[in-house]
Amino acid sequence: MIQIPNNLTFTVPLSFEAHSLAQECCKQLSAPPKAKQVYLNTLAVYAVDFYLRCLGFRTDLERSDSRNPICLQFMDVADLFVEELGKLECRPLLSDARVCKIPPEVRAGRIGYIAVELNRSLNCATILGFTRTAVAEIPLEQLRSLAEFPEYLNRMRQAASTQKATVTLRNWFENAFEEGWQTLEAILETKQLAIVREKTQFRIDIKRAKVLDLGLQLGEQSVALTIAISQNDDETVKVLVQVHPIRPQTYLPPNLRLIMLDENNEMLQDEVRSRSHDNYIQLKRFDGKTGDSFKIQVALNEISITEDFIF
Repeated sequence: MIQIPNNLTFTVPLSFEAHSLAQECCKQLSAPPKAKQVYLNTLAVYAVDFYLRCLGFRTDLERSDSRNPICLQFMDVADLFVEELGKLECRPLLSDARVCKIPPEVRAGRIGYIAVELNRSLNCATILGFTRTAVAEIPLEQLRSLAEFPEYLNRMRQAASTQKATVTLRNWFENAFEEGWQTLEAILETKQLAIVREKTQFRIDIKRAKVLDLGLQLGEQSVALTIAISQNDDETVKVLVQVHPIRPQTYLPPNLRLIMLDENNEMLQDEVRSRSHDNYIQLKRFDGKTGDSFKIQVALNEISITEDFIF
């Protein structure tokens, strides 16, 4: 067994049920290397699913890419959908592994990555630890302890439960704004207002901003999420999303992430990350029609705040 100093682990027997599920997922895969990959991934997901249910978290395998035959054909996925939170990637390791490898296709749209050791006879899985960092390889000794994992998920669930009601952008044209959304002038400084005007590059009908507090992750610093919208001739709505520091700070904290998601928490654009001297970050502008919905997430390390929008 892989030894990780000072780490709690959790062991799950891999029953006949686990192997039956793995065989079912592999039955349409003709290439032996691909079938082996899917088999091991399925066992890892089974173990993490058992572990999470022991902790009291609800999961939904049917909403996981690891149960989607098309995804299994073309991607190396081992995700498990956790209710209220999103997708957790469950990466299998064999007993001689020294690093946890994270494939490129799963380095976004995940709430975390959890390492699962499978013994040689594949009758036992040991959950070793987790990481929030999406990198190609993470040494096993750098995994966060499993002892921290329940608190990590509970923090995320608590943050999700305190989110505000869905923002209806069309109501903004009628001067009806949800709680917390203020004029840009009330939050941003003159130089920042100029950035909004310069970078929007379309006629702005409405601009609003909301202060987001990511807690201790930013020390005493909060950031402002700004939304600029305009109605097109075809009645679709054009949107630009930015994040700015709030005075007295001049720059955003490094590695602050700005992410656009759909209703299933799948990414709609590549995420944007702040660098050490960025005074704002923004998504690519986009259009939406009545009834379309999206989410904007601002995150730093494992802490995130998500706002829901509908056109």
